[in-house]
Amino acid sequence: MDKWADRIRTVSSTSDPQAARKLAGDIYRAAQEDLDAERARAEYEREE
Repeated sequence: MDKWADRIRTVSSTSDPQAARKLAGDIYRAAQEDLDAERARAEYEREE
């Protein structure tokens, strides 16, 4: 997560490490939720 926070700070105007870390965490959680939903849909379709 720290690696992503560093990358966010590099490309953004924020120098606040906590803000960058929070954004990285938010992005990670959103991506994980999308993957979980996609897997659930695929599993549901296989069961039908």
